[in-house]
Parts: sequence; structure tokens; C-alpha cells
Amino acid sequence: MTKLAISLATRARPDRLLEQIKRSVPNWGHPDTYMQIQVDADDQATIKALESAMPFEALLPLDTQRIEVNIKPREDTVAGKWNRILDVPADIYCYHADDDPYITKDYDLKIIEAAARFPDKIGTVFGHLANLSFSCTYAATAKYCELLGYLLPPYFPYWFCDHWTDDVARMTGRIAFANITTDQGRPGVTMEMREPYWWATFFDAAYLMRRSQAHAIIDHPHFVCPQWQKQLLKTGHPLIEVRSRMLNQQVRNQSPELSRWAGNLPFDERYTRTKQQAIAMVPHLLNDYGMPEKEQAMFRKMLGV
Repeated sequence: MTKLAISLATRARPDRLLEQIKRSVPNWGHPDTYMQIQVDADDQATIKALESAMPFEALLPLDTQRIEVNIKPREDTVAGKWNRILDVPADIYCYHADDDPYITKDYDLKIIEAAARFPDKIGTVFGHLANLSFSCTYAATAKYCELLGYLLPPYFPYWFCDHWTDDVARMTGRIAFANITTDQGRPGVTMEMREPYWWATFFDAAYLMRRSQAHAIIDHPHFVCPQWQKQLLKTGHPLIEVRSRMLNQQVRNQSPELSRWAGNLPFDERYTRTKQQAIAMVPHLLNDYGMPEKEQAMFRKMLGV
């Protein structure tokens, strides 16, 4: 049977987390769906709340042995935390946050059914849009994750990792829609949001890296697609890239307001390491994919490197 493995990342919001579990899990319809709750070892409030709630049978109307708590040292990025799920053997991987419960009945079955449309088992599943940058749900087949190298890219401290996977999925043409929605009525404040102007620009500067990733998937020998359609996919990538730049320009325009909304957070060691790793990537992004010199100069100026 097909197994869907869900990675639910949380941080210091135990009430939101328990609500997410209580509202989402009863909507499972497949007997093998599995959830791993990704908890940081220093998040004592969440650990204590989960200890009080377990066993989950007292909260949920189903056998909850398929829900496990995974406590590990905190990664520098939330994508790194979500990627923990790849250690679990499964056919499809999905990630959840702790502030938007899945309200569609049998949503796990719908993800599995959508993923089954790929004859080569290479692809992603989207639900309804959460915003113009990405869907309310993202799932990827095990083979797709293998070819991409992760479930989500661990380059960003917050939500640009969602936008990255959206772009690559669009470029490969491997999006299967599932009629799924989440409750977006009470989204939490984005954690770790600092310097949205810089990260939006770093994302834009990496467009040729995403294009290269998409080409590698399209050109893989297991990727079932006629040659003419592969050419259509590749030549259409600028449409996706320009769309992303337009979205990120809105982020840059709103950068001061977004930073205030997030609390004008000071830099910490985790953020500093993540940004230094991103800065170290910039020469590779600008020099190794054939970017025009004028564009390189523009990004160097905007990124201050």
C-alpha cells in the first residue's frame, strides 16, 4: 500500500500544535498515513504539552500509533527540520505547519490519489493556493525528493523555501492538484523573519540554480515525457522566473512593514550562520550557471556582496 509520511514542524506554540493535530488527523482516510511531529530539544513548553497529551488516543478518534514525536537539536532552518521526515521510508512526503489545520475530509487519500497520476512516480501534489507564492499543501513523491535532493531547500530561514519548491514544480510540469484546503483564518506570525529584502533578492539570484534543478529532473532517464514536451517545459521557464521576481518585488517593497510585523528580530547565531552560508553560495549562483555580467553586477549590488 502507498504510504504518506507527514512532517509537522512546530516551535513554542503548543496550543496551536495540539489544535493542528486534533483538527487535521481525524480527516485521515488511509490506514497507513503517518505523522512525525518535529520538535526542538530546547522547546520545553512543547515537549511538556505533548507529554501531557499522550497517548493521543485520548484526543483523537483513531489509532494514533501512527503519530510519533521526533525530538532533535534545532536545525538552523525550518526546512532542515521538515526534511527530517526523509529518514522515514515512504512513497510520498508532505509537510505541515502548526497554524493551518487541514479541514478537508480524507485529505491524505486525495494526496495519494493525485500522486498516483504520475506514471513514473516523479512529481508533486498541490492543494488550493495559500497565497500567490505557494499552495496550502505541498507533497512530493519519494522519487521526486531523491532527484531534487530534499523535500524543501535548507537555504532560507523562513518561507522562501516554499516558494522555491513551487517554482521547481512548475518548471518540471509535475504538479497534480488535490482538492484540499487548510484553515488559513489564524496564521501565526512568521518565525525567524529578518531582512526580507535581502532574502527575496537572494531567491531571485538563484533562478538559474532552480532552472538547472528542473532541467536535471526533466532530463532524467526515468522521467516519462515526450521530447517535444520536455522542450516546451524548458523554454517556458522564464515565464515562471519573471512571475517570481514580480512577487519578490512586492516583498522588497514591503520589507520594512514585514520586519516590524515580525517584531524587528535581532540577529542570533542560527540566523547568522544561515545568512553566511547563503552569502557563500552567491559566487556559485552568479558565476557558474552562465548569468549575464550585467545581471551579476545588479545582484552583487543589491545583495551587498
